[in-house]
Amino acid sequence: MQTLTAGGKNYDLYWTNGLVEETGKNMETRVSGGGGANNTNVQIHSHTVVHDQIFLTDNGGREHSFQLSGFNVACRTGNDLSVLWAIKEGNKTGPYIAVYNHSTKQGFFSDGPLKRMFSRNGWLLLGAIILSLILGSKLSGFFILIAILLPIAWLIEGAMGAKKFKNETDFSKFK
Repeated sequence: MQTLTAGGKNYDLYWTNGLVEETGKNMETRVSGGGGANNTNVQIHSHTVVHDQIFLTDNGGREHSFQLSGFNVACRTGNDLSVLWAIKEGNKTGPYIAVYNHSTKQGFFSDGPLKRMFSRNGWLLLGAIILSLILGSKLSGFFILIAILLPIAWLIEGAMGAKKFKNETDFSKFK
């Protein structure tokens, strides 16, 4: 276990390392749409999610299975793999955030959970926006501008933290 501070919160990082015994992969396509009423254009959107099932055997001979969504891990039988997950302080479970194939030197990441980890608390953001709007209505438009810019800064902070984690994490520590 290793501790990581991200977005003002502490996370315990856990991982399992082992040799791939077997893998499975399937895809799910989610389709949504709308429109068509009152002579408006119909819009259809689709999004494909890749599901990986990976079985690893660790150095002690224990078998582990992982069901991962959105990673699209490239691995085969015999590859040396590490699967990482993060548990926020006070919680009992947490999301898978990274898979690293030591054999091919490739990392695979779950962007959504990583961005949420590196973003500040959403309630704090909401409170700051409301306070800015209240002050803006009484003092000046400057605070309204702050209320508009805060969510953008919040999203950028999460994206930058996730990018830094991806680029700077030394996966040899998780072996």
